[in-house]
Parts: sequence; C-alpha cells; structure tokens
Amino acid sequence: MRITLLTIGLVVLISGAAVAQNAEHPAKGAKGAGKASKAEKAADQGGAASDEKIADQLKAFCVKWMGFLETRERDNKKGIKWEPRGGGVAGHYVGYSKEYECTMKPRASNGTPVATIQYKELIYEKAGGARGEAEQAEPSVIEATEVTEIFRYNKGEWIY
Repeated sequence: MRITLLTIGLVVLISGAAVAQNAEHPAKGAKGAGKASKAEKAADQGGAASDEKIADQLKAFCVKWMGFLETRERDNKKGIKWEPRGGGVAGHYVGYSKEYECTMKPRASNGTPVATIQYKELIYEKAGGARGEAEQAEPSVIEATEVTEIFRYNKGEWIY
C-alpha cells in the first residue's frame, strides 16, 4: 500500500513539474522557441560530471537517511510499552534493516533527477517473565515490510 501511494505521489509530482515547465516555456511557435534552456545547456556542457556529482550526493544522502532511521529505532526501543502476557510481559518496537538499496532513476521528463531508497521496516518483540528480563531479552522480528522512499533533486540537494 505504501509503495502504491508513493508511486502515485511521484507521478503527481512529475506531472506537476512538467506542467509548470510547459507554462514557463511555451510551445513551438512562441517567441524564443528552439532555444535551449539553461538546464539543457548545462546538461550539454558536462552533464556526465553533473550526474556524477549528483550520484555522489545521493550516496551521502542515503547514508544520512539510514542514520536517521537508526536514531529513530534507538528512540523506539527506549519507548517500549510493556504489556502483561502469559505470566510475563512483552513489548514491541519498530526498527529498520541495516541493508538498503539506493538507486538513481532515469531523469524525469522535465530533467529532474529522481531516486529511491529501499529498506525493510521491522516490528520487533521482546518478552520475558518480568520487565527487567524482557528488557534484556534478544528481540525477535514478528513482521517485516519492504519500504520504498522516493526523493528528488532540487536546488543542489536531495529532498524528500
């Protein structure tokens, strides 16, 4: 469901950007038709180097993103709500896989770089005879969900 919603959001974002670009650059026959835009000229004058720089920034962005998730997981562990269960207690928290895939996609029709990061969101459970025992217990994964986040490159940085 998340992936579907994110995909729909990306389509709307790309469509909206294309409409905005068409509004800024009227169709053929208008004054200035046939002239390359600044972005097109920049792409022609070293687009490979630019794409390489953007790809390097994406790698750094993905590492930073996963760092945010690591911090969130640590905070989630601290905030476990313990509930009585079968003569003991159990608690759940959300965590994230350490493995991820960060991919730059072919540029959108308007030339905007787009990328995705894929990882797993994990629901962990800790249980024990008493709260102290449960806190020390090794967590077990009770649910895993594949997550795909979509980013775009705008004004020199990757944004969500």
